[in-house]
Amino acid sequence: MIANNLLSIVPEKIARKYNVIPIELENNTLVIGGSKEDIYTIQDLKMITGKKIVFKRYSQEEIVREIECAYGNKIEVDEDYAKRILFKILNKAVKDNVSDIHIEPFDNYLLIRFRVDGELYEAFRYTLDLYSPLTAVIKLKSGIDITEKRIPQDGRADINIDGRLIDIRTSTVPTIYGEKTVLRILNRNNFFKTKEEIGFSDEAIGIINKMISNKSGILLIVGETGCGKSTTMYSLLKDLNVASRNIITIENPVEYKMDGINQIQVNEKVGLTFEKGLRAILRQDPDVIMLGEIRDSESAKIAVRASITGHLVLSTLHTNDAVSSITRLKDMGVDLYLISASLVGIISQRLVKKVCSHCGGKVEKCKYCGGKGYLGRTLVYEILEIDEAIRECISDSEKNNKIKALAIERGKMITFDQCYRDLVEKNLVKYF
Repeated sequence: MIANNLLSIVPEKIARKYNVIPIELENNTLVIGGSKEDIYTIQDLKMITGKKIVFKRYSQEEIVREIECAYGNKIEVDEDYAKRILFKILNKAVKDNVSDIHIEPFDNYLLIRFRVDGELYEAFRYTLDLYSPLTAVIKLKSGIDITEKRIPQDGRADINIDGRLIDIRTSTVPTIYGEKTVLRILNRNNFFKTKEEIGFSDEAIGIINKMISNKSGILLIVGETGCGKSTTMYSLLKDLNVASRNIITIENPVEYKMDGINQIQVNEKVGLTFEKGLRAILRQDPDVIMLGEIRDSESAKIAVRASITGHLVLSTLHTNDAVSSITRLKDMGVDLYLISASLVGIISQRLVKKVCSHCGGKVEKCKYCGGKGYLGRTLVYEILEIDEAIRECISDSEKNNKIKALAIERGKMITFDQCYRDLVEKNLVKYF
């Protein structure tokens, strides 16, 4: 009888695909039985298992019989157990408002960590024999090649947790102990928040509404990864989504499907990049274009040109504040006169920890925040509205601090400091 540890090294799907069985493991050498020795099979198994492969020939009848005997009961038990563990992890993650799940194999254990309110902590620890079946289940549900372990892979899955449809973004990357998997949890209920629900003030909403009322120009939403840019973007798209507008997006991935909006999924495997998709969109008579992210010089230049030729363009950028986005576009090769002519505004945002609403941050044994004093996060933002004077300042290559000073002087900017002060006065955050 084949040992259980060998069945986890060579799962059933691999055994059946290559028509082989694992026989013996000594040190780092795995003896594989098969009816036909094939150099490509040997190479694949070496990559999949991470072991040196020694081939032993059996008849085809023997291989079929051994596969059925070895995997007939065991693999189903492993898969069912791994599914139960996965749903246990996901249930707790959804309950605890986890944004990311890290599944990490190490030398002799499997670590599960959760990211909540921007911080990672250990949630579970399992024996290493769970690693292979759990990873296999996740890959299958996410549409990822189960046999490929040598390169990073990305996928997605829709999973129903207690009646709530949860969108999972899956990323795998090979490490020295095996593949690390990160699951990003996207709760679809969060995408259709109003600007008020997101955390914008009445003053900010008035400025944003004015910016998106433009027939042309580019509005940027900037900030670090995980700061809620997509949520803000979808809120603006919802406001713009009327029958008289042709709205087309190009995204990677499409975070949420919206009726009345034509959404394009980037597929680099077949050559559908942001740049090619954006060029195609311009031939589709659009009124509003949403580009998921300005990633490089080419996409930046196309987006800016589109915005000055009769299209309102919404996009995101990774910068720390509003004014530095101008420098970022310049560094991407966009001429200053094009930047000044195209920009209608920039929303820069961050997420910061909220003071626990149950204890006010003052109860050491608060059951809601666990004595941390914080529970959840809220939005902090700055908004730069571009007018003619600011356009001239940009065209004249003025430094960022002068552009910011001019915008504040002219009442065209809500700063992070101003937003922080408002939140502190409401006892939502502590100033830092």
